[in-house]
Amino acid sequence: MGSTTDTSPTHSEDNAPEYLEYSAWPVLIAMAIGVAMVGLFLLLKGLIIPAAILMMLSFGAVLGGFLYSDTRNWRSAVSKSLGRIPPGTVLGPFPVDISLTVQLIILTEILLFGGAFAMYFAIRVQFPFWPPAGAPILDDSIARIQTLILISSSVLVEWAIWQLKRGNQRAFRFGLIGTTVLASLFPILQFGFEWPHLLFNKILTPTSGFFGATFFLLTGIHGAHVVAGVIAYSYTDIRAFMGQYSPKNYGFAEATSTYWHFVHIIWLLLFALLWQGSRLLG
Repeated sequence: MGSTTDTSPTHSEDNAPEYLEYSAWPVLIAMAIGVAMVGLFLLLKGLIIPAAILMMLSFGAVLGGFLYSDTRNWRSAVSKSLGRIPPGTVLGPFPVDISLTVQLIILTEILLFGGAFAMYFAIRVQFPFWPPAGAPILDDSIARIQTLILISSSVLVEWAIWQLKRGNQRAFRFGLIGTTVLASLFPILQFGFEWPHLLFNKILTPTSGFFGATFFLLTGIHGAHVVAGVIAYSYTDIRAFMGQYSPKNYGFAEATSTYWHFVHIIWLLLFALLWQGSRLLG
């Protein structure tokens, strides 16, 4: 009597942390890994195209679930207003601990590329020389440009996030846009110039023996990841111009950069194996 304490269930539920909701991530991750393992088995059996499709579906399921879970909690707010969020507003996680989400994604990527590289080395050790007799020595001109693009974009996005932490929104957005433009150049060079040049001139095709098959499989999977990175950066740009990042709220932007750095590291390995390694051992 006379107490002002509100102990109603409704009040407690309304203030319950969002991250206490049930999550479908464990099931999604388990299914994605299972699909990736089936793809790896098919790959070892020589069924390259079905294996590549399954592995890309595995990645797409994880990425799609990640983007969906991130957007569902602020989608209604966006539909009502595209205005800026007031400075200093603490938005909290998007929607759970973003670092854990990225760690799970990177883990699945390590399994995916680990299986692909294991396949590559299992094939390569069967030959006394690599590339095998009759396979071309690849021109690495475009690959060098792509390497420079990825290095530049990785440096630029880190600079952008550093500027955001200092409160410089203009420099942050400039850096994000620059990173997105650079990232877009990579698949344009790969799918618009290099692949058509190799395929249409019949320099190298997926049916050109083991070297051609492994080349297009590895670079194709990586290229799909780059395209996913471009989409993620475009999405991050939109949120940046909506004012959804601040020195206290930069989790998603930093998560995107972490994914991009991983893609960058994988490319350096591909560049060393497929271009430089072929030159040294060919």
